[in-house]
This record gives sequence, structure tokens and C-alpha cells, in this order.
Amino acid sequence: MQLPTVFISYTHDSEKHQEAVLRFAELLAEYRIYSVNDLWADPDRRYWGEWAEKCIDESDYTLVIASPGYRRVGNGEATDDENRGGVWEVAHLRERLQQARSVWTRRILPVMLPGRTVSEIPTFLQPYGCTHYPVPTLDANGIQTLYRDLTRQPEYTRPELGEPMILPPKSGPGSPGWESRRRRA
Repeated sequence: MQLPTVFISYTHDSEKHQEAVLRFAELLAEYRIYSVNDLWADPDRRYWGEWAEKCIDESDYTLVIASPGYRRVGNGEATDDENRGGVWEVAHLRERLQQARSVWTRRILPVMLPGRTVSEIPTFLQPYGCTHYPVPTLDANGIQTLYRDLTRQPEYTRPELGEPMILPPKSGPGSPGWESRRRRA
């Protein structure tokens, strides 16, 4: 099993939302998923936009945490001074999708933490047309579907193909009683 790295992209909607994101990141770490997020960034002064772009590009996946703020930012409804980090990340994600949609659709995963809904996923991530990941509880059961996809462990696997059935025709040569009907004719 290959364990991926993920970048967690979210907006700072509230302290409660940030706590949920932190708990989610800790939960992923409990199961050996290495995540990068601004909560764990070292204390050095940095250019946050450049940092986020590098994290997005170098991670196997970007987990976009749905929220009212992220939807506003993602749909271009945020003011210039609202969630500047989120605005930067969204712009980079949009650019990556435009550049190589087939690659980045698989790498950008919308996640709904407890209490969040599909309507909080920005439209550019196709909340109703593409897969999204509800995390109903912040525990092992709650992340199971996401974890399976991150670690490439399908819930169901295709069985090996068996032998084909050989079915006789119902009429004509090879059908039951064909020879006896033919002899009578």
C-alpha cells in the first residue's frame, strides 16, 4: 500500500471550523497519511502564496474542505480582503484544473467534515457531477471512504471471470428434439 501526502486547503471560517480541520489532520496522521496545512507550518516568516502553490503541486492530493467561506471564495464571491490565503489557493487549483483537467480532477478531492454539506463545495469542483467525500464523524469510520481512495484500497474488487455458459438453441440444429423432428420430416 502506498501512503500519500495531502495538502489540506480550507478557509478560516471560524475557530470551530479550524478546530475541526485540525482534528481531521490529526486523524489522518493517526493512520499514516502525511498532511500539510497552515496549522502545522513552521514559525518562519514566509510568502504564503508561494508556500501553498508548492504544497499543492508536490502533494499527491489536495483535500478541499467544504464550508460557506470556501464556497464563497471558490465561486468568486469573496471580497478582496476576505480569506486571502483561500483566494490564492483557489486561483492555483483553478489554474491546475485548466491546465490538465484529467490529472487534477483526480488530485483535488472535496471533503465535507461533520456538519458540512455538498452545497458548500465550490462550483468549479463540480459538487454534483464529480465524487465528493463526506466525513460524517471524525473517527476511523468517518474517514473510511476517503481513506480507501487515498490509499487505493477499493471497497469491492472485480472477481475473476469464470467459464462461459454454453446454452443450446431453443430451435433449429442443436436444440432439444431437433434430430427426432428432422427424421420425421
